[in-house]
Amino acid sequence: MKRWIGKILLWTLIAAAVAYGLDFLSVEVGVPSRPEFSTIKVYQFYYINEKFNKFSYESNGTRDEKCVNALFPHFGVRPCWYVYKNRMETIHVN
Repeated sequence: MKRWIGKILLWTLIAAAVAYGLDFLSVEVGVPSRPEFSTIKVYQFYYINEKFNKFSYESNGTRDEKCVNALFPHFGVRPCWYVYKNRMETIHVN
């Protein structure tokens, strides 16, 4: 039984490494043809604690975040699909 678990774990790690490598290669080479990076507007809000277990939100405006058009993060930036899903950013105050 341990032998099967070891083989499954090994093949899972190999598949993950191949997927990451192919994703990196597609960003570097540009296949399919697309820009490497995009910019997405992220909305920032202050989450402010108040008395008696109450809270309020205040807008902090927007900022542009650079993202990579890939499945995994590369070059120190997050993938665009993840940034797009998490466009609302809260900053906890107090």
